[in-house]
Amino acid sequence: MASKLDLVLKAFVAANRPLVRLLIGRGATFPVVAERLRQLFVDEAVAEIRARGMKPTASAVSLLSGVHRKDLRARELVVARDGVPEVESTSAPAPLGLIGQIVGRWMSEPLFLDGKTPRVLQRGDAPDDFDALVQGVSTDVGPRAVLDEMLRLGVVRVDGERIELDTIGMVPRGDFAAMAEALGLNLADHAAAACANLTEGRNLLEQAVYVDEISPDSAHLLHQAATRAWRPVVARVLRLADKRVAHDAVKECEERRQARVRFGVYFYAEDAQKKKESE
Repeated sequence: MASKLDLVLKAFVAANRPLVRLLIGRGATFPVVAERLRQLFVDEAVAEIRARGMKPTASAVSLLSGVHRKDLRARELVVARDGVPEVESTSAPAPLGLIGQIVGRWMSEPLFLDGKTPRVLQRGDAPDDFDALVQGVSTDVGPRAVLDEMLRLGVVRVDGERIELDTIGMVPRGDFAAMAEALGLNLADHAAAACANLTEGRNLLEQAVYVDEISPDSAHLLHQAATRAWRPVVARVLRLADKRVAHDAVKECEERRQARVRFGVYFYAEDAQKKKESE
């Protein structure tokens, strides 16, 4: 019978195969990736030791991570001694985060909806115009600059004076850096939910529907159905999120306002026959 470690390693390989394919396609070699993975093991070992209420010494970090203490670099030893893992930021950059908030408001606030569908907006000072939408989220960036960035990311379509939301949710298109960052943020939280359910006994939402032995046309129809189903769900969640943000800003102290949430959905389809032919 396979051990729990064997089962987790099997899941790790399956989950990361698409990412390895992406890395190879972009020219990343094993030594380059291994160095990043090595640093990640050191960082997470430090975090785990601190979570246990212990001091992350070089010996402890080496024991937990498997990286020999002689191979720990000076910078990593400082990290271990100070107990502050040197990890890359997982926060989305301000412009992308701002646009995500604007898209969320556009999709959830009745003023900017036609029924349950985001309205086509125009520039202007009216309460239901695009400028008011942007300034209701932030006045730090002008509506023109926001519109230009949304156009660059493929989030909106502009036809004369008409500004139409072009995606369901904040999914940047045409900007590799923004798409790569979204990939990392979304997959990280998806993996975190699955791992918490597996190892901590939590019951976070993390489910999927699987269908096979269908035609490409049927897969396309299912994709369209899934997209339609997502629209009212995300709008409902965003409306509640807006209410809770406003409520907590007034009712809760800053120390109590440290939780965060990411809610998403995904759809993937492939032609198994084409996959076999390429192998």
